[in-house]
Amino acid sequence: MEKKNKVKITVAGTEYIVLTHESEAYTKKLAEEVDESIQDMCINGRISITAAAILTAVNLCDRIKKYEHDADELGEQIEKYLETANEQMNRYNELKRENERLKKNISVYRKRLAEDDPDFNEPSPISESVKKVQKKIYVSDTEEIADNEPDVFKNLRKEE
Repeated sequence: MEKKNKVKITVAGTEYIVLTHESEAYTKKLAEEVDESIQDMCINGRISITAAAILTAVNLCDRIKKYEHDADELGEQIEKYLETANEQMNRYNELKRENERLKKNISVYRKRLAEDDPDFNEPSPISESVKKVQKKIYVSDTEEIADNEPDVFKNLRKEE
């Protein structure tokens, strides 16, 4: 069991001894805030200390209720964020499993293709033909540029 502290405080000119689990510094700080609030209300002299104390208590209760309401709203927002995060994590895990399944399928299909066509990993004759056409186009374009800009491309002509 936590030890209670005896703390001497002064509020509205009256001293009190408070038994609390809180530290002495914290308890005195609270008492100073209450005392300041009461003193602020009594400044104009039209209100009694008792009335000022009651109004201070009402104001503090109001602040507490508003903070509780804000805390409840934040709690609801956090719950929604956690729910959304959980849904996203589930979706991520589904996609991860689907990705793994697809990788396995690709691996199986590649293996089957390699078994059916031993030249599967060899360059195809079509790709070699494409390379030859690309080279001819490059040479042709280079020659055309060299014809139009002879000084810049003097030595670029290649024999066919």
